[in-house]
Amino acid sequence: MVETTNGTGWNTAFRDRDSEDPETIETPTDPNDQKIRFCAEIAALATAVMSGDLTQRMHADYADPDLGRSAAILNQLIVSIGDNLHDFNDAMAALAQGDLHRRVRERHRGAFGPLQKNFNLAIATVRTVLGEQGSDQFTDRAAKFRRMLTAFTPDETAFAIRISDEDSRPIPSPPHDLWLKLADALDGFSV
Repeated sequence: MVETTNGTGWNTAFRDRDSEDPETIETPTDPNDQKIRFCAEIAALATAVMSGDLTQRMHADYADPDLGRSAAILNQLIVSIGDNLHDFNDAMAALAQGDLHRRVRERHRGAFGPLQKNFNLAIATVRTVLGEQGSDQFTDRAAKFRRMLTAFTPDETAFAIRISDEDSRPIPSPPHDLWLKLADALDGFSV
């Protein structure tokens, strides 16, 4: 719910509005009320997007066609950004699973174009360096490492405080232990 004030008090066009139920929306026809509503919706949308929520949308039911068109364009922008990020997230998830054959397939434009090109080039380079047999080994090792990560809990690490000397090794920490487990998982892996 968005409440705004005007000179005479709370603006009733926004007071009883449920943003999920179009039946409860009272669309003001006064240009100032429309501008106030538009600004409030932009502020809410910007706050949501900056918080990582790309599911929010503006209402495009303004009597002023310019405001309605602007709201629709902003909604399309958020959808486009969400779709691009979803595509890259899927490709990164496949890489994390050890899949060196998954590429970013959609044709991305603007700032996402170089990101797509560089991601696909990096995957192709890793695949070429490892070769076909190495790619299969990488997939197997990544699966093994993923299983170890899911089995690892922070409580398994001993946090004993000791005074270090020349013969002591570093105090165990979760990142250090994960690094050692990764090294064990990749032991014997050759290109």
